[in-house]
Amino acid sequence: MGSELAMTRTLIVGAGAAGLTCAKHLRQLDETRTITVLDKDPDVPYERPPLSKALSGAGSVSAGTDELKGAGIDVVFGTAVGVTVADQLLHTSGGDLGYDELVLAPGSRPHRPSWVSEEVHALHSLDDSRRLRQAVSAAGSAVVIGGGFVGAELAASLVSAGVTTTFVFREDALFRNRLGQAASDLLTRLHTEAGVRLIPNGTVADVQSGHPAQVHLTDGTTLHADLVVAGIGSHPDTAWLGDSGVLADDDTIRTDACLHTSAPGVAAAGDSVSWTGFDGSVMRSAHWTTARSHGRHIAIDLAAGTRTPFLEPPYFWSMQHGSLLQGIGHVDPQISEIEVLEGTGPKPGLLARYLIDGELVGAVAINHPQGFMAARADVEKHAASTLIR
Repeated sequence: MGSELAMTRTLIVGAGAAGLTCAKHLRQLDETRTITVLDKDPDVPYERPPLSKALSGAGSVSAGTDELKGAGIDVVFGTAVGVTVADQLLHTSGGDLGYDELVLAPGSRPHRPSWVSEEVHALHSLDDSRRLRQAVSAAGSAVVIGGGFVGAELAASLVSAGVTTTFVFREDALFRNRLGQAASDLLTRLHTEAGVRLIPNGTVADVQSGHPAQVHLTDGTTLHADLVVAGIGSHPDTAWLGDSGVLADDDTIRTDACLHTSAPGVAAAGDSVSWTGFDGSVMRSAHWTTARSHGRHIAIDLAAGTRTPFLEPPYFWSMQHGSLLQGIGHVDPQISEIEVLEGTGPKPGLLARYLIDGELVGAVAINHPQGFMAARADVEKHAASTLIR
C-alpha cells in the first residue's frame, strides 16, 4: 500500500503526437509510475499527420488502445474543462483527475468560418479522413480552400487521384510569406504543372451545397465542384485553461526553454505551445515532428527528475507532387536574409538558407537532399551550442 501511494502520477492531456510520444517514451524510461492519458477523441488514440500525408489510405494512423494498455498506460476518454493547480486537480467532463505531474498536449481545433457546413470536408479527425476518402472516390472535381501545408498536400493528392482540383488561398503567392519568394515560385510551378488551378487572393464568401456545390468568392467568382475541402488552419484548443495563468495573449500555452509553464509541475508540448527557442526567440510549430520531439524531451526530463532546455530546431517536411520539401530551424523570411542555391538533380529544386546577423538559423529545401543534410547539420550544431538562460 505504501509503495502504491508513493507512485508518481503523471497525467497527460491529449492523445495526439505529443501526448502519445510522451506517454510511451516515459513508460520505457520508468516502469513504476502511473501514466494516464486523457483523450477527447471517440476513436482510439492516433496521430493526425498521416491524415493529410496519406489520403490514399496507405498506412495505419492508430496507436491502438491495446498497445497502450499493454504498456501500463491508462486511457481515459473525456474533455478537459479546467485545472486547479494548487490542488493538482484536472477537471474533466467525466470528473476530476489528480496528478503529481501534468503534461498539457491538447492540440488544436480547426477554424470554422461561417460558410463551413456538413457538406464542406475538413481533415482533423480519423472520422474526417474516412469521410473524405469515400467522397474522393466519387468526385470528379474538387475545390480545396486554405493555403497551408494541409491544403497544399490535399490539392496534390486529389489531382494525382485524377480529380480536377482548384486550390483557393488568401495569400497573394503560395507560401511566400512563410518560406520566401524562391520557394514560393517553385511550389507554384509544381502545382501548376501537375494541373492544379491556383486562385491566390481568394476569400470565400459562402458555400452552397448541391450537385455540384457552389463556392462563392468575395470577388464574385463562383466555383463548381463535386467536393469541397477546407484546410484553413486551426487555433490552440486551450479555452479551458483561461483561468490557469499559463496562456499567452495568442491563446498558446507559454513555456520556458525547458517546456515548463509558470505553474508548478505543469509542462506542455505540441502545436498549442509557444516556447523559448534555441535562438532565444519565441517559437511555435504546428508540425507533428516537433510535437513528437516535445513529448520525448518532456518524458526524458520527467523520468530523470531534471529540467533541461529543448534546443532541437523545429523540423518539418511535406510531399507535394512527388517533390520533397524539408525545413529546419527558424524559417522566417520577414526577418531573415535568404541565400538561395539552385538544385542540380533531375527534378527542379532549391536550397534556401535563412540567416540572421550572418548566422545560419534555418533552411528549406525542395528536392535538394544533400544540401539540406549539410544545412541541417549546421543549424543543429548552432542550436546545440546556444546557451539559453
